[in-house]
Amino acid sequence: MHFSSALFLGLFQLQTAFSRVVERQTSVDAWVTTEEAAARSGLYRNIGSRGDFAKNVDAGAVIASPSTASPDYFYQWTRDASMVFKVLLNSYINGNSSIETFIKEFVTETDKIQRVDNPSGGYTTGGIGEPKFKVDGSAFTGSWGRPQTDGPAIRATVLIKYANMLLDAGSGSNSYVTTTLYDSKFPTNSVIKSDLEYVSNYWTQNGFDLWEEVSGQHFFTLMVQHRALVEGAELATRLGDTGAATYYTQQAAAIKAKLPSFWNSSKGFLVSTLSSSRSGQDCGTLLGALHGNGKRGFGLYTASSDEVLLTLKALVDVMKPLYPINTASDAPGVAIGRYPSDVYDGVGSTIANPWFICTFTVAEVLYTALNEYEANGNITVTSLGLPFYKQFYSSATTGTYASGSTGYTTITGAMKTYADTFVATGQAHVSTNGSLSEQYGRTDGLQKGARDLTWSYASFLTMKWARDGAIAY
Repeated sequence: MHFSSALFLGLFQLQTAFSRVVERQTSVDAWVTTEEAAARSGLYRNIGSRGDFAKNVDAGAVIASPSTASPDYFYQWTRDASMVFKVLLNSYINGNSSIETFIKEFVTETDKIQRVDNPSGGYTTGGIGEPKFKVDGSAFTGSWGRPQTDGPAIRATVLIKYANMLLDAGSGSNSYVTTTLYDSKFPTNSVIKSDLEYVSNYWTQNGFDLWEEVSGQHFFTLMVQHRALVEGAELATRLGDTGAATYYTQQAAAIKAKLPSFWNSSKGFLVSTLSSSRSGQDCGTLLGALHGNGKRGFGLYTASSDEVLLTLKALVDVMKPLYPINTASDAPGVAIGRYPSDVYDGVGSTIANPWFICTFTVAEVLYTALNEYEANGNITVTSLGLPFYKQFYSSATTGTYASGSTGYTTITGAMKTYADTFVATGQAHVSTNGSLSEQYGRTDGLQKGARDLTWSYASFLTMKWARDGAIAY
C-alpha cells in the first residue's frame, strides 16, 4: 500500500510539473527576452570568485556547474571556460568595459593552469592539452579522456581578439600584450603563444572529442584549431613574429586541406570523427561550424553551406523518433541530443536525453544561415543542398533566389519559423526561474544531470544573439 501511494504521488507530481511547463509558455519572442537576463545571471554565478556559486574558486576560473555530486561538475574545463569567455568577450566588444576585469582574471588563471604539471604533460610537453582542473587551479589526476586539443584553440581565439583590441586602443596596453598575452619569443612565456604553439604542434595527434568519449580526429576540434591558427598568424604578423606567423599559416592550411575528409557523400552529412564506429551524426559538428567561423567567417563549412545544412537535417531526422517527448501531440518541436547512440543520462550510462546545448545549437545554425543569406543578398540552391530547401519551399529548384523574390521570402520565412520551434522546445523544459541544466528527460521533459550548466547558458545567449541578427564573435 505504501508503495502504491508513493507511486501515485510521484505520478501526480510529474503531471503537475508538466502542466506547469505547458501553462507558463509564452511566445518565443517574449521568452528569449526574459530568458536572456536569467542566462546572463546564471553564467556569472559560475565564475570565480565573485559568482554566487563560485565564491571559493580561483578568480577567472569557470565552474562547469555547481553540482558536486551525481554528477560532480565542480571543476574547470578549458573548453567550457573558453566558450563562456567568448560570450563575455561579446559584451566587452559591445562596449561593456567592466568585463575587462573578468578577462584579465581569466588570463591570470590561464597562465597558472598552463604551467601546472598534469597527466597530459608539462608546460612545453603537452600539458596544455589537459582538459580539466580543480577549481583552485591544481591538477586533476583521476582517470579521464585526455588530451583534448580543442580548448587551447578556443581560448586562443578569445584572447587574440582581446589582444587586438588592446593594441587598437594603444597607450599603456601594448606592454601587457607583448609580455603577458603574446611575447613573440620562442620558447614563449605568454598565454596566447603557448596555446598557439600547442595547437600548431599537436593538431595532427589524436585527442578526445568535445564530449570526452572518443579519441581521434574530430570535425569540431579541427574547425576551432583552424580558426585559432589563422587568427594567431595575423596577430603574430602584427607583432613582428614573422617566423611563427608563417608556421601557423602553414598548419592552418594543412587543417583546411584535411577538413573535406569529414564529408561522407554516401551518408550525406559531415561525420563528427574520422574512422569511428559511430554513425557520425553529432551536434558537435554543428558547434564546429559555428565556433570555427564566428561572426567573421572563414569560408569553411559556414552555417549556410550545403554540407552543414544537410548535416543539421540528418541530425534532426535521427533525433525526432528517438525521444518520446518529440512524438507527443503538443511537442513544440524536436528535442536534440548529442548523438543517436548516446547512453550518458546525466549521472551514469543507461539511456541518454536531449541537451539544451544541442537543441539551441540547431536553432543557432539556422539563424546564422539566415543572417548569411541577408548579408549575401540571395540564396544559392545547388543540387546538393536542394533536399534541405525543399523542406521549406516545395517549388525550389537549383539556382539563385535574390532577396525579395518569392523563393527567397518563402524559404527564409519558413526557416525562421522552423528555428523558433527548437527555441520553443528549450523553453518548454526550462525552470520557472530560467535555470538550465545539462539535459532534460527524453520521456518526462524534466531537467536532468548537472544543474545550472554554464555552457547551457552560453549556448542560449549565442543562439539568442544570432536570432537578433548579431552573430557572436
